[in-house]
Amino acid sequence: MKLSLSNVFLAATLLLAPHDAWGQGYGRGSTGQTRYGPSAPRLPGVELVGPLDTALARATLALTPDQAKRYAQVYDSFMVATRPQRDSAQDAITKMNERLDGGDRAAAMLYVEQLQDLGKYLRDRQDRFESDLRRILTGDQVKAYKKWREGEDQAAERKRRQDEVRWEEASFRGQFGPGGPVTPEIKTALPTPAGVADPALGSQAVRVGRNLYIAGQLGVDSAGALAGSDLRTQAERAFANLGTVLQAASASRRDVTSLTIYVVNYRPADLETIRGAGGAFFGANAPVVTVLGVQSLSRDGALIAIGATAMSAR
Repeated sequence: MKLSLSNVFLAATLLLAPHDAWGQGYGRGSTGQTRYGPSAPRLPGVELVGPLDTALARATLALTPDQAKRYAQVYDSFMVATRPQRDSAQDAITKMNERLDGGDRAAAMLYVEQLQDLGKYLRDRQDRFESDLRRILTGDQVKAYKKWREGEDQAAERKRRQDEVRWEEASFRGQFGPGGPVTPEIKTALPTPAGVADPALGSQAVRVGRNLYIAGQLGVDSAGALAGSDLRTQAERAFANLGTVLQAASASRRDVTSLTIYVVNYRPADLETIRGAGGAFFGANAPVVTVLGVQSLSRDGALIAIGATAMSAR
């Protein structure tokens, strides 16, 4: 039986952006008055997730095999060294959100202070990491990394705007208690981010409450052309496209709860190829993954499509 993905993303490129280490910084944390008002403290952003991971760097920066090997070494070393702080930050975020959901803003602010201290340390470490990349990358690759960083910072900025609503809701709960009015979870089709082609049919991403549903991603570039004719190349681009859509929705690969991967003329040996192409999505905290063999996809020549669901902070 022929199976096609009607709502597949035709294309995506990673949004990218400047940062302190590259010549332009972003806002520091603050528990006081901000441009969003006193109810939404400034929280750390991309530094809690880390630099561009090796799998996405290979596709986004067009790394040579030697560059990819060197990048993987410094990236893995960096992530291992900073893992305790990242784990502590994720734990603080979970507890902060629990306090917010209960309407206890004062208790949530205690975890905000922890996050800001951890964020400063991680930001400084990441600045040094990105400065050292000049020993590995060419000038054009450095520019591409800057663009990726810009996109990450833009996603963090959008999340800060969304957090304003969450903190205001916490204040409301604190005044009226858990029995007060509850905002219904409404389905929202997210707009197509810059650098990503509109889907052929339907929406490319839909949010319902904290749940995010992403249509299948093909291994195509921003113009809709296939990234290559082999499964590995298309899979790398498909995972990179998925990362772009997550970023635009103020989410990350760590928020992904499930992946559905469609492979044309699937063979069990393809699993290793897919795992290698999407290593960042199959770490220690991997999502649920379903792999389906199909006869064809909606795009001639496409060999793989990757859909996802995620649970974001907002």
